[in-house]
Amino acid sequence: MDIKHDINHKLFLQREENTKHLAYEREFGFYKAIASGNVEDVKKRYQRYLDSNRNSEPDNKNGILSKDPVQNLKYHFAILAALVSRFCVEKGLEREVAYNMTDVYIQRADSFKKEADIDALQEQMIMDFTERMRACRKKDIYSKQIAKCVDYIYDNLHKRIKVGDIAAYLNMTPAYLSKLFSKEVGMPLSTYIREQRLEAAAQMLQFSDYSIAEIADYFVFSSQSHFTSAFQEKYGMTPKKYRDTFSSRAMLK
Repeated sequence: MDIKHDINHKLFLQREENTKHLAYEREFGFYKAIASGNVEDVKKRYQRYLDSNRNSEPDNKNGILSKDPVQNLKYHFAILAALVSRFCVEKGLEREVAYNMTDVYIQRADSFKKEADIDALQEQMIMDFTERMRACRKKDIYSKQIAKCVDYIYDNLHKRIKVGDIAAYLNMTPAYLSKLFSKEVGMPLSTYIREQRLEAAAQMLQFSDYSIAEIADYFVFSSQSHFTSAFQEKYGMTPKKYRDTFSSRAMLK
């Protein structure tokens, strides 16, 4: 059979069995909620999204892409990740961040053998994108100078960042930059840089095989012990414990 025949046959069966794909507005409303960074709305919509995919009502189901339930879920996971990332890029998420997130989450899902594991990862992915978009929305309330400052920090987390270098990049004095940043962001510039490094390090602990020493060095902490101390202060556990916790979750039945 050629593809055109298969498509027509599929449409015929859909009419006969009264099955429809997830309603357009409901589906894309979910993607838009993620891109808006509205955490509470996303949680509500996600539950309805799950219900639509898993309940027994034919007119609420997504398409069947594989007869193997696990493989079918992986296909839909990949589609969801790709679409959400595109929506988020359009609303301001850094393109490389979004696409790398998509790659990592899809690769992780592909390694799973059980539907429950994929479901848990999917929820994590959705909330990860949503939280990042909420942070993007916060950036929108910053002045143009501070927004550029935030972008500069993100692009240089793996380098030693000096206030003087940022100030020169923005054509400002270091004193004025520090005062303006604290006023708009609500924390000192040095604290913000450390927080962003720790958050990026946490992502690497979850999704990479780099050693703790390599991660500490990459984000220019003065030593592994300094990194461990700062990480524990922020997350309430050591980097090793943090990595072990997420590895254990991935191995759950």
